[in-house]
Amino acid sequence: MIEHRTSGGHSDRWVELTDDVAIPLREHMEKYPPVEVTRPWGGKGGDPVTVQLIFSTREKTAIQSNWFNSYRWKPALAAAGLIKPLDPNAKGRRWEKSRDMMMHALRHLYASMMINGGVDVYTLADRLGHADPAFTLRKYVHRIVGAGSKIRIAVRSAYARAA
Repeated sequence: MIEHRTSGGHSDRWVELTDDVAIPLREHMEKYPPVEVTRPWGGKGGDPVTVQLIFSTREKTAIQSNWFNSYRWKPALAAAGLIKPLDPNAKGRRWEKSRDMMMHALRHLYASMMINGGVDVYTLADRLGHADPAFTLRKYVHRIVGAGSKIRIAVRSAYARAA
């Protein structure tokens, strides 16, 4: 597990990793040791906090979100065919708008997958840093295509035990 300070900086959380993520991450950290940086937490004017960055720039600084979005995230979306690739004749790096495919959307996908996989909403809300599990269900969990088959399986199982 990895300890992770929340974006608000008010609490720490643990994030569970499967071996297929933890092992390559450990190998990355052996090849590129974490970089210690001190930054204002929560933005300009925040209290300085020293953290270990697992991923950093060549200059050993934090990766800026705009750079990551333009040079890593959007190219990955384009390679997957989810957005149009950059127009080589256009001025600058103007990607197609993709609000529903922003990095934050991965939190929503994660929440939906965890509920669909049987994780209870209280545990999920805790992992996401939500005080109210109802908020997690209302704002983060979305319908999963084909998940209705789980209802049929659960009903069949319940009636089989009763018979």
